[in-house]
Amino acid sequence: MPLIEGDAQQLRQVVHNLLQNAQDASEPSSSVMLMTRWSPARKRVKLTVLDEGPGFSPNILQRAFEPYVTTKAKGTGLGLAVVKKIADEHGARLDIANRVEEGVVKGAQVSLSFSVEKLAQT
Repeated sequence: MPLIEGDAQQLRQVVHNLLQNAQDASEPSSSVMLMTRWSPARKRVKLTVLDEGPGFSPNILQRAFEPYVTTKAKGTGLGLAVVKKIADEHGARLDIANRVEEGVVKGAQVSLSFSVEKLAQT
């Protein structure tokens, strides 16, 4: 897996926000997964967080990256807005979707895809 260039503190905040959201959306006995994938053909590293929660409602899917949009009783609605801002600053693509199996929502997933244009020559 190649390294991506970016601000370590900001990228740590992204991972923290995504994992916290996934954990908050899931039951205590549910799994939260973090996956990375390298696509040599596209020269992109993809980071995906998956949970086993209720997924995103259609309204949230359309507005998830807007500030103050939340489904949590105590949430500020800034988590995904911050993730979006940092992703934009790093030239990353950000996608959210529901995980659907046989027509049933099995959770949510959030993916960031980072370009790795300059690979170190060895």
